[in-house]
Amino acid sequence: MTKHSEAVYVGRLPDVRMSFQLMGLHARKADSNWTYPSHEHSMYEIHWMMEGQMSMLINGKLYHQSKGDLLFIRPGMTHSCTGAGPKGFTYFSVHFSVHDTSFCRELNRSKDPYYPADSSMVSAISPVLSTLYDLATEHLSDSLSSSKQMKVHAAVFELLGSLVGQLSQNASIPLSRKEEIAHQIAEHIEDSVRYIHLHGEIQESNRTWIQDIAKSLCMSTSQVNRIFREVYGRAPRKYLSETLLNEAQRLLQQTDLNVDHIAMMLGYKTNAHFSRQFKRWTGIAPSEFRLGAQHPVTRN
Repeated sequence: MTKHSEAVYVGRLPDVRMSFQLMGLHARKADSNWTYPSHEHSMYEIHWMMEGQMSMLINGKLYHQSKGDLLFIRPGMTHSCTGAGPKGFTYFSVHFSVHDTSFCRELNRSKDPYYPADSSMVSAISPVLSTLYDLATEHLSDSLSSSKQMKVHAAVFELLGSLVGQLSQNASIPLSRKEEIAHQIAEHIEDSVRYIHLHGEIQESNRTWIQDIAKSLCMSTSQVNRIFREVYGRAPRKYLSETLLNEAQRLLQQTDLNVDHIAMMLGYKTNAHFSRQFKRWTGIAPSEFRLGAQHPVTRN
C-alpha cells in the first residue's frame, strides 16, 4: 500500500496586487514671501516641514506648521500655503494615488490632517520620509541607479504601511453600526471582484450579487443600497465599477498582458466591450492609459 506524503502550510500571506503612483515628490526651500495658490487634486499628499514655519489653509481651516510637523491631505481637500516666519522655510512633499479600495478606505478613516512633530504619526513615518528626502536630493544632481529606484519603491511601501497603521490606531471617530455594515458590503463587493479575477466570470445583471450580499447580511436589497449610499455616497453598483476599474488600471500599469487578456481576466466577453467600458470610466482607451502610465506627466 502506497503511503502518500502530506504537506501543510506553516505560514501564508495574501496576494499583493496593489497599484500606486508616486508623483510630485520634491523638497523645496522657499523665502518668507513665497505662497502657493488655493488648489485641490485627486491624489493624497504628505507635507512635512523640515525647517522654518508656514501656514496651510485646508478646507477653510488654518494650520500652522513648524519644524517636524506633518499634514496629510486627502483627495479633494482645497488647500493653499504661505510662509509664516521671517527666514523662509523648507518642506518635503509626497503626492501619491493608490488603486486599492480597501486601502483607500483606511487612508480616509481619520479626517484630521494635522500631526505635530511629537505625535506618534510623525515618529512612525519620519524615518522613511528622511530616506525618500535623501534619495530626492540625490536624484536632483544625478539620475538614480536601478538599485536606488528600487529603494524608492521599498520606501514607499514602508511609508504606506506605517501610514495606514497609524491611521487605524488613531482614528478620531469610531465606526458607527451603519458604517460597519457599509464596510462589510464593500468587502463583499471586493471579494466579488477577486472572484471575477480568478474565474473570469462577470454577471450581466448586478441584481443577483446584491441579493446575495443582502442575504449574507440578513438584510433586504433596499437596505443594502440605502446604507451603502449613505456612507459611501454612491450605489454599490458604482462601487463595483470603481473596483473593477482599479483592477484594470493595475493590470495595465504593472503587467505586460495584452488588452484582450486583461479583458478576459476581468470577465468581459470581448475586448471591444471592455474597451468601451474603460473609455466610459476614464475618457481614454486602455492602450492610451497604458502609454500614459509609462510616460507620466511631471507635476509641481
